[in-house]
Amino acid sequence: MDLPPQPAPLGPKLGSRSREVTAGPGGQGGALRWRRERVTSARAVSRLLDMSSGSAPRLRALQRHLGSREGRGMEPVSSPLTTHVLDTASGLPAQGLCLCLSRLEDHGQQWTELRRSYTDPDGRCPGLLLPGQMKAGTYKLTFDTEGYWKKRGQDSFYPYVEVVFTITSESHKFHVPLLLSPWSYTTYRGS
Repeated sequence: MDLPPQPAPLGPKLGSRSREVTAGPGGQGGALRWRRERVTSARAVSRLLDMSSGSAPRLRALQRHLGSREGRGMEPVSSPLTTHVLDTASGLPAQGLCLCLSRLEDHGQQWTELRRSYTDPDGRCPGLLLPGQMKAGTYKLTFDTEGYWKKRGQDSFYPYVEVVFTITSESHKFHVPLLLSPWSYTTYRGS
């Protein structure tokens, strides 16, 4: 039995694949014919996800993050400091993770809490600092990873994650992402 030709892999642009089954002689078997369409909007991506039965929740989260109006502009444009937490164990944003932003004061002796918040459904915490609040100095984001994993019935190795970083210019924007699993974490300076 000959296998039907596979469509070319999707390139850097969004795309979809759909297939039609055409009955062979006597209505038995059939030849599989592939048709490729370009997806040009979030609505088309939504139709693609609806066409595939049992779409994984992470695909829908990706759709919300990349293609929908809700996925864009979650962070206030004027916020100079942002974070985004992804649960790499599930492949989804880490919703409901408690975090605390602090700044080192008194010549390196005392941490002052500036804000305590929770990540939203997209794993983001918009508006950590308002434009007038940011000044050069050393900051710390503390993520309550133990609480996050306990809510999911999962043990974890790290009870919390502290990311300490320095802001040298009040005019720049800073993004501090966190990739999180029960047994590891990764962070870096994002853009």
